[in-house]
Amino acid sequence: MKTIDWKKISAVCAVILAAMLCLRQSALAQEQVADKKFSIGPRATYSMAKDADEGEWSPGVQGRIRLSEDIGLAASIDYLKHDFGYGTTVRTYPIQGSLQAYLGQGGMLSPFILGGLGWYYTQVDGPFGYSDSTSRFGFHGGVGLEIAVNNSLYFDTTLRYVWVESVDSRDLNALDKTYNDRGAMFTLGLNFMF
Repeated sequence: MKTIDWKKISAVCAVILAAMLCLRQSALAQEQVADKKFSIGPRATYSMAKDADEGEWSPGVQGRIRLSEDIGLAASIDYLKHDFGYGTTVRTYPIQGSLQAYLGQGGMLSPFILGGLGWYYTQVDGPFGYSDSTSRFGFHGGVGLEIAVNNSLYFDTTLRYVWVESVDSRDLNALDKTYNDRGAMFTLGLNFMF
């Protein structure tokens, strides 16, 4: 079982954050972010399942609604693919909904914490023509940062830890389910505000 390399993920986050801050400072130092409530855009997700040899980048899309200065809602769908060797490939389509709690007054930088629920449709293809699909429920929690580029565009990044119900507990009632399938997701997004 491979452990998640948090030092590597943290270093990548720090470099990306520094680059985004430099870009923002040089390009639009005087521009104010308008009071817009809805955003949508593409994102790239680096995901690492707990048993995968390495993580992989994959595409996705996200939408957000800012309910107030302090609270927002987010929804996303991604396409994740993991190769486990010996002809086994797992494709997952996580559909996640998150509650975001912003930790500042907004403006150019808006850090937040997030938590939410997800529905995960998974297709497993294995050797000798094996194929199976399932859908499972899960939870996630993490942190993020929005960086305003101008009054209609912002970058964002999140790091979240994901717990998905175990395959062997799918048919049990809610109190007996286990959430031993887990991993991490690091996202980079470009959001257009309306």
